[in-house]
Formats: sequence, C-alpha cells, structure tokens
Amino acid sequence: MSDYVGDNKWIPKEDTAQAASDRIVWSTKQVDDLMLALDQGYRPKVAMPFYEGKQFLRKGNIVFEYTDEEVTELARCARDIVYFAEKYAVVMTDDGIQRVKLREYQKKMLRNFQSERFNIVLAARQMGKTVTASIFNAWYVTFNTDKNTLLLANKSDSTKEIIDKAKIVVENLPFFMKPGIIKYDVMNVRCDNGCRLIGQSTTAKSGIGFTIHNLYLDEFAHIHPSIADAFYENVYPTLSSSKVSRITITSTPNGFNKFYNIYAAAERGDNEYNAMRVDWWEHPDR
Repeated sequence: MSDYVGDNKWIPKEDTAQAASDRIVWSTKQVDDLMLALDQGYRPKVAMPFYEGKQFLRKGNIVFEYTDEEVTELARCARDIVYFAEKYAVVMTDDGIQRVKLREYQKKMLRNFQSERFNIVLAARQMGKTVTASIFNAWYVTFNTDKNTLLLANKSDSTKEIIDKAKIVVENLPFFMKPGIIKYDVMNVRCDNGCRLIGQSTTAKSGIGFTIHNLYLDEFAHIHPSIADAFYENVYPTLSSSKVSRITITSTPNGFNKFYNIYAAAERGDNEYNAMRVDWWEHPDR
C-alpha cells in the first residue's frame, strides 16, 4: 500500500509517525483527503487527527487551520443556536440519523436556553423537550471554554439516553466545528476547550465535588421528593450566586412537588426562572 495519499505528499516515507504528526497542520481538505484514502485501504504511519481512531471524533489539541468561511460559520453558530440546530443538529430515529426539523416551540425553547440563565419547561409527553435540551448542551460544550455541564435524570438509563443525544449531535458536526476530544466515556466527555459533559443519576449528593456551570435536570417532577428537595437545596445556592452558571429544568407534570413549586413561582414572577409551557396541541401532527 502506498505511503502517500493521492497528490497530497504531506506524509513522506522517511518520516517517523511522531515527527510527521508533530508538523502536520490539519485542515478540512486534508482531513477529507485522509478519510477518502482510509476508505481505499491506506494505512498511515502518522498519528491521526481522530480520537482513538474514530473518524466521527476529532482528537484533542491537534493543530488545525481554519478557512475564512469556517471562521465565519463558527461565529454565526456560536451567536445563533437556532441556526446551528437547523443546519447541523441531528437525532436518532427509527429510520437512522436524521437532520432535526425544529417546531416553533422548540425554536423558542432554544432561544430561551441561550439567552436566559434559569429556565423551567413544563411539557406534554413526546414533544421533543429532551432532544431540544440535548441540542443546547451539545452547542454549549462546543462553543464555550472551561465550562462543566451536568446532566441529571430520574433514572440512570434516562441520563445515558440524554448524554447520548448530545453525543450524536457532536459526532455529526463538520470536522472543523467539532470540539477536540480528550476523554469519551459513557457518562463523561472532556474536550480540549476545557468543557466537560457529565451524566449522573439524581441523588441528594449529585454534582458535589466539582464546579457546575450548566445544569440540566430532566423529568425533575418524577424524582422522589426527598431526593429532589435535598439535591436542589445542595446545588441551587452555589449556582444562583455565580454570574455565569445556569440551570435548565424540563419535565412532564406529576402532581405537587419541587418542580411544581419552582414552576408555579416562576409563572408568578417570584423567582428568577423563565417559565415555558408546551401543550400537546402545539405538536403539528396532533
């Protein structure tokens, strides 16, 4: 097999893997050429720009040269989350990975999540609230630096599903837009921009021991009241006193509990939360 990739002689035969890797400045064109060559059976001598050989993940701390168009696109996506979601976000469906088609209430949710630090959403079932929040969390770890996102749900399987939805978005971004990956475990993602995506099941002590900048609580009304109350009393004072930390809470209704109290107070204007309600009839197919 040839040691060259077509006409791109950026991997000379005499180079060692480390020497070649150290001097390569990657670009979208070079990555595309490399992926084509790999599909044709090329076996490189240099370290790849992929995390652990996975072509859908960008390795952390590689040297990458952006085009002017890519810089402009990154700036626009960082500025406008709805543009980012409609152009780049994907979701896993029964028919495989599909581009997201946002409904109007999902666009409103994303804009609220971007502009407001504290959000609480009461939604009917099967309205796409978790997908919408996962798009936001993927956007957040991509376009921030040194920020920790903690994802919590009422069950560990649900937490894994939430973090998987965010991972799918990241994995399907264009290579130039992907954050570089340092760690990619089931419930713990660490990027070279300093951002982390951590999933846990909700307990009274969840999140204790590290700084939380972006907290997402899914189906909070369905967490046992003793756990929900203790957890919230532990983390809320720290997050609310920060100038940058944010909390997003989403849930379907489930009687009177901590979620109900926060949502009702938000509707009355008695706390700092931005309240949003999504009713079943807002879904265009109902």
